[in-house]
This record gives sequence, structure tokens and C-alpha cells, in this order.
Amino acid sequence: MKVLVTIDDAGMAAGVNSAARILLPRGVVHCLSIMATGPAVPRAVELALNNDVAVSVHLNCVQPPFLVEDGFPGSHSAWLIKGAKFAEKVRNEWRSQIEKILSTGLAVSGLDSHQHLHNTAGLREVILDLAEEYGIGTVRGAVLPDRFRKPSCFILDILGRKLVRSAVIRGIGTPDLMLGFSKSGNVTRSYLERIEGSIEGEGVAELVMHPATTPVWTSTQTDELELMRSEWFAEWLKKH
Repeated sequence: MKVLVTIDDAGMAAGVNSAARILLPRGVVHCLSIMATGPAVPRAVELALNNDVAVSVHLNCVQPPFLVEDGFPGSHSAWLIKGAKFAEKVRNEWRSQIEKILSTGLAVSGLDSHQHLHNTAGLREVILDLAEEYGIGTVRGAVLPDRFRKPSCFILDILGRKLVRSAVIRGIGTPDLMLGFSKSGNVTRSYLERIEGSIEGEGVAELVMHPATTPVWTSTQTDELELMRSEWFAEWLKKH
């Protein structure tokens, strides 16, 4: 499979943007996923405008502040149980986030979401509706190569496969696999070597990474940055 690397959370913090600034010239990043609600969005937009990189909107309905709505659940279990009740509020908020990024002049080619909440039953149709509305051709689907690694992987993979089936019906593209979830913020060389057998053959796998020059939500984000800066990582990507 062809592996395409996305840096999530661009715009969330200066440390994420700084990691992107270091990595983009190395040719090991294919997409920046920009969080429109983050305090460092202007710099993330500047990086995207000045580099040959695709742009996705990292839709957020779980981590305040938001642009136009509030009162969203703070736990994954709440979203799984009653996410559909918030669908229209989420639609309004996510539409505002997409329009904020589009207003900068960036061309948006993909949509995904913070903590992968768009895969849940209440929100998967919302993100697909918005992709159609704005002519955005790709939505990330959480189909995992290591779905049996832990319970959260198994649950997310079930939800991601349902999203992919809906996307196919609508003619919206999705990656064939999403890599990195089971080691989110802590992707290592050993993890990448372990999943190599799962990414043989045709198709596209999206490797979702969370590097940062200073930790934002986990101490190992700086380790991810060092991995992505390494010659080994560049050579691994060339093989895929």
C-alpha cells in the first residue's frame, strides 16, 4: 500500500506547528490536518500555504473552545450513547470550522475529526453531508490494521467500517487503512515494523502522526518527531 502521512492537530499549539515546520521540507508529510478552533491556526495556515502539502480540516466537537456552539459531551461514552442528539449542533459547529479554513484561501481536500468522533453513529452522516456540501472528496475512515490490539481499537474499527460503507455509497473517498491509532502520540519504529505485513498490496493507508517540539497532550510526541526526522523513517516511507 501507498502510505500517506498526516500530521493531526496543526493549529492546536505552537509545538505542533513547529514540528510541522521541521518536517515539511523533509518530504515525509503529505497532509496537514488543521484544527480551526486552535489558538495557533494562523501559523498552521501559513505553513500549508507555503508548502506542497494537502490540507484536511480537523473537526472538533470535544475540546473547547468552539466557534459557534457549546455544551458538547466531554466523554467518548457519551458520544457513543447519545451523539445523535447533538448532530445538528455539531453540523453547525463543523460547518463554521470548515468555512474558517476555506476563508484563508486554502484548498481543503479532506475531513477528519479530533479523537475520531466523526466515526460514531450520530456524526458519520454529518461529516459525509458536509463533504458533499463543500465538494471535499475524502473523509478519514478508521479502518485499523490492528483492530484486535485493544478494546478501543475494536470498537473504533467497527464504527470506521460503517462510515466507509456510507462514504462509498455517496462516492466519497476514504483511505483503505488508518495507521497509528493504537499508538497515538507514541508511534515507534517497532510499531511501524510490526504493521508492515498489514499494508502489503494495493490501496492507500493514512498514517496519522502527532509530533510536537514540546509535549501538548502526551510526553512521547517529541519522540514521534525524532522518529519522523530520522533517515530510517524516510527510507521506510520510500518502501511504501
